[in-house]
Amino acid sequence: MTMLKKTYIAAALTAACFTGAIQAQELTWDNANLHTVSLMMSEPMMKVDGSYHELLDSYYLKPIMTEDKVVMAPLDDIIDELNGVTKFDGKKIEFTLNGKTVAMTDGSPVASVDGKKVEAPAAAKLVEGALYVPFKFVFEQFGGKYKWNSSRQLAEVTLLRPEGSIFKAKKGKISLKTIGKQKDDWYGSAEAQSVADAMLKNQNQDGGWFKIGSSDSLAQVYDRDTFPTYRQKSTIDNDATYIQIMTLAKVYQHTNKAEYKDAVIRGVEYLLDGQYKNGGWPQFFPNSEGYHRHVTFNDNAIANTLNVMRDVASQKDEFAFVPNDLAKRAQASMDQGLRFVLDNQVVSNGQKTGWCAQYNVDTLACERGRSYELASISGDESVNVIKFLMSVENPSAEVVDSINSAVSFLKSQEIPGKKMVKTPDDTMEFGVNRVVIDKEGSSVWPRFINIENLQPLYSNRQGDKLDKFEDVSYERRVKYSWLVTGPGKMFKNDYPQWQEKFSPSVNALN
Repeated sequence: MTMLKKTYIAAALTAACFTGAIQAQELTWDNANLHTVSLMMSEPMMKVDGSYHELLDSYYLKPIMTEDKVVMAPLDDIIDELNGVTKFDGKKIEFTLNGKTVAMTDGSPVASVDGKKVEAPAAAKLVEGALYVPFKFVFEQFGGKYKWNSSRQLAEVTLLRPEGSIFKAKKGKISLKTIGKQKDDWYGSAEAQSVADAMLKNQNQDGGWFKIGSSDSLAQVYDRDTFPTYRQKSTIDNDATYIQIMTLAKVYQHTNKAEYKDAVIRGVEYLLDGQYKNGGWPQFFPNSEGYHRHVTFNDNAIANTLNVMRDVASQKDEFAFVPNDLAKRAQASMDQGLRFVLDNQVVSNGQKTGWCAQYNVDTLACERGRSYELASISGDESVNVIKFLMSVENPSAEVVDSINSAVSFLKSQEIPGKKMVKTPDDTMEFGVNRVVIDKEGSSVWPRFINIENLQPLYSNRQGDKLDKFEDVSYERRVKYSWLVTGPGKMFKNDYPQWQEKFSPSVNALN
């Protein structure tokens, strides 16, 4: 038996000894598997089996430590990520995981563990609508082993993972990264129909789709019993819903299968129903909470949605099947969205610039997204907003001025002679580092731009405002794109063609 296997089994046995709660039939001792859950005291994040997620989806809540050194946190999404079940009525919370149930009530240190009263080291406490409970105590009831890392201020538990207890997305040839590269005749292929069939099964009842990883297979059908429920919410984030509508419409054009057409119409209806009266869309809907409620340009959410509305309204090509009444609604929606875009271009020092990644749903002021996505002008998302504006037929003088102003602003934000690269580094956690190097002929642009001084803006998971890329924490440097190249590609291809046709007397790149 290998030392690694011995270590896993020893840890698993230790975990089970905390309560004797894990039943023998749940374990595969010759191939012991562990879940690992980590909380960073200064960050609004959890880390489950190596993957980072927000501690409580769309909120900025962080773990806290009591005077008695008890780590407290809302565990709702952690339990969900482990394929458990959470029930919360606003005061009492109940977690079920691996056949055991633990319940706690706001203000009380007495927990119920499978119906038996057990004294916890601290009382549950409501914080901004979430119930904080003792992290170590709850997971020990599920057979977990707790460890505290004082140097990193990190709380961690390990617990046995029954076979088949966690959903794993499959990587695939056809993904969000590759589907845009397929030629037109591919949409009539058997492979395209397998992707379309999976999209039918993954469509939510409200007509939208949940987001997946950029490399995950689009032909995968997600088992909703093992896929965390908080990650099943319909959204326009990360190309979700947009890609499915566009793909299904093209496959229908080649196959005439009515189920594809019906799914497209349901998807378009979902988008129409989600539009705010101000013309924007939230990141998640319906029933969005936290920053998910804000009007969201981040990850091209609104630009993608407006592209759908434009194409549906045209009733051309793959959308020729669209009923007239739906096309009219799409046209009205696009017009309303266009008005929002024009009205909310950020003006700084009297000059039009770009667009924010998020706008506060109530005030329409620039708003932050996740903790490290600070309120700012976006040097990345503004690109696709400009491309949408350039697609407007017979653009008004207002649209032309908006485009030229935004292009001029992005040109001023260029950082020439630099390139961001990943370099191998075996001493680092992920085996690589991400650095900015000198590269003649290359340019980068800041993804986030400070509204006040129009300088590049960086951050970390704690939400601290940083001025230099080098100050960003290692994990955020490697796992997030702070410098982008999209503006340069637009300057080379899209803008010159549009400018020659619609703005011959004004070239914003000169």
